[in-house]
Amino acid sequence: MTEGDEVAVLGVRVRLGAGATVDDVRALKTWLERDEPLEKLVSGQHLRIQAQPATDGTPGRLGPDLELVLKLLGDVVTIVALTEYTTRAVKTWTNNRRRLQGGDPEPQIRPLDPDGE
Repeated sequence: MTEGDEVAVLGVRVRLGAGATVDDVRALKTWLERDEPLEKLVSGQHLRIQAQPATDGTPGRLGPDLELVLKLLGDVVTIVALTEYTTRAVKTWTNNRRRLQGGDPEPQIRPLDPDGE
């Protein structure tokens, strides 16, 4: 790689649907940080989980304008593995939330674009 070459940002974006609240986003972030495989990556400083403003700017959106972004900080795990860990953790969180509060936050999980967006 030469100077000026951009490095692809590897990670996963998690967006909750219109039935979710800002508190749901915060609760999911905490859940992900404590999920065993993700927690090991976070504590080893190989993964950062951030809540940030949504990038799509959907007009008239009813849900929170926040999304979670999980960015790999090293090459200790593949994007496929990160997506699998994240999907499993989000599914468990969603099932627990549904059982305790009702409703469905309709999570969407997708890889980040190479530029991190």
